[in-house]
Amino acid sequence: MRRVPRSPIDQAHSYQAERTRRLPAKWLAATLITAAVGLLAPGVSVTAGRSGATTATRTAATTAATTAVGCRGVSQAFFPAVGFITNPSRAQGGHLWWFRSTDGSVCIGTVIMWVQYNATAAKTWRVVIYSPRHPGGLTVASRTFTLKRGWYWWGFGVHQAYRGLAAVCVTASESFGVSCVHFTTASAR
Repeated sequence: MRRVPRSPIDQAHSYQAERTRRLPAKWLAATLITAAVGLLAPGVSVTAGRSGATTATRTAATTAATTAVGCRGVSQAFFPAVGFITNPSRAQGGHLWWFRSTDGSVCIGTVIMWVQYNATAAKTWRVVIYSPRHPGGLTVASRTFTLKRGWYWWGFGVHQAYRGLAAVCVTASESFGVSCVHFTTASAR
């Protein structure tokens, strides 16, 4: 049995470190309730697919939508496992926290993504949003890691609201796969 290696750099978190900790029962119950509410939240659907070429820009996001300082999500949505965007159990590719504001914009809080490496490689992990303003995608957070074989996760603090948000996607490169959470418009609720 091969052990999942720890990250060679301090920025990424390895599965091994997370696996050795156990949460108290009350935290587990709270997590399960939050997950259930997130799955039942109106206006969110999850899809996955292999990536083709993307024209996502690598600039920081600026938006005319409400840019609430400290924008934090209250509902959880899961990214499906796709390609190498997966946790060790292959149950998900990560998750994000979100909420819809009264003006119809969608606030994206923290985005967590999992990536599996089969060999040492340098990959740029990206969070990309799609909206009518950015139909080709806009990279709102990214970080480059050189990691050894294993599973790793990283949290991106996006904390930004977007008007007309259609999807939030995560990728470590198109060859690793792209996993998305799709949002419906407020009028579709």
